[in-house]
Amino acid sequence: MEIPQVVRNYVEAWCARDLDGYLAAYASDGMYCSPSVPKPTLVHDLKDHFVEFFAAFPDASCETVGLDAIADDFWVWRFVIRGTHTGSFKGLAATGRKVETPGCEFIELRDNRVHSVVGYFDRLTMLNQLGLAASSSLSAHT
Repeated sequence: MEIPQVVRNYVEAWCARDLDGYLAAYASDGMYCSPSVPKPTLVHDLKDHFVEFFAAFPDASCETVGLDAIADDFWVWRFVIRGTHTGSFKGLAATGRKVETPGCEFIELRDNRVHSVVGYFDRLTMLNQLGLAASSSLSAHT
């Protein structure tokens, strides 16, 4: 199945750090949700969140691992985000540490616009890489 242009625009704009292009892919009533935006948020309320993210990780880059159809109007984008935490984000002071975090987004289209995105990323790995969560190891007990 060929990837719709709106999905390509969405992914390419994010990877290029083009927030206006990224947000333009959404329908006017489009919604976004992820671990860093835990409740569904209207697209017009997202720009400040992502401006803050890119200020906190000014060298952030995104590598697409896969972009696959689940249905005609439903896509999954798998990626890895890398960057250095040099600014505050969500009240967390800069750590100067590098992160490399896998994630994915489920992208729902309606009328050839992004209607809904639910994103996931490995938040525990990211917090460990930033030195903000205690590492733990699991051991089997017999």
